[in-house]
Amino acid sequence: MNFFYSLSFLTLLFTFSCNAPSEPPAQKMQITKFDEATETAAIMNTIEGETKNFFDGKYEAWAKHWSHSPYALQAWNNSDGSADAAVGWDKINAQGKAWIEKYYQNGKKIIHPDVKREKPVVKFFNDHAAYLMWKQYNADADGKFYRISRETRIMEKDSQGWNIVNVSAFWDTEKKIPADSITRD
Repeated sequence: MNFFYSLSFLTLLFTFSCNAPSEPPAQKMQITKFDEATETAAIMNTIEGETKNFFDGKYEAWAKHWSHSPYALQAWNNSDGSADAAVGWDKINAQGKAWIEKYYQNGKKIIHPDVKREKPVVKFFNDHAAYLMWKQYNADADGKFYRISRETRIMEKDSQGWNIVNVSAFWDTEKKIPADSITRD
């Protein structure tokens, strides 16, 4: 008989615990729709800021557009046909800072005063990761010719906004073209 009472008590306890009301959420979650056009504009703002600040020799402003993570990567080709990469933010930072100081002389020497991009191809993997690729026109210092590059970016969004995780830039993929052959905005 004791067994029967114990089993009944456990069954009753189990039934009440399963049917106990859950605590109401502190605040109702608001579901927002992911807006690709808005996010693409924000990404392009980051990309344009990074490029402009790099070419203008503004180190601190350039660095703010990057993910400062060990998985960040910057890859490029060299004029001798080889390629190179800086792997991780520490190496990207050292390479970018050295380049800005040596070639752009911290903004005293502008090598590429104008940049034009074709409309990028954009692929969002989720709300926080995107891949972009495009053809880019990079003016020479005198504004007479544009050097063409093929560019890709992998972007990551955190609480501060979109950051660059990967830059792959392949320059001189086509012969340089006269500046007057590009339509101006």
